[in-house]
Amino acid sequence: MSGESDEHTRLVEHLARFVQKEHGYKGNLALFLDDQMRGRERPQRIGNHLPDLYAEDVPRTFVVIGEAKTHLDLISARSRRQIKTFVRYLALYNAAFFYLAVPTLSKPAATTLMRELGSQHQNVRMQILTSDIGF
Repeated sequence: MSGESDEHTRLVEHLARFVQKEHGYKGNLALFLDDQMRGRERPQRIGNHLPDLYAEDVPRTFVVIGEAKTHLDLISARSRRQIKTFVRYLALYNAAFFYLAVPTLSKPAATTLMRELGSQHQNVRMQILTSDIGF
């Protein structure tokens, strides 16, 4: 995440707080962020793509991948390939979650993208998070 915009950094921070609140209630959440500045262990690459957030409980009963996208990044072909790769990976698990954090004005574009990808992998629970939802 180094070299990312302030907007992207804020989206990742909100995403991490949401995942901790939603999935970390038992205290056994392993959470990895692409954030070298804070000295955290980074997620592993998935199909040559590095997720902004990867989480699982210990022992593993679910897997979470989170991505933060600014508007211009969201509509790029690279982001489409990246998200598609992450969702296909999550489809390998019985309990899988994909969260996409975007600016509020990008929600329509994010919704279209998630509908297309989610229809192919219905066992992956997908959700869009925007800054106005207070995640």
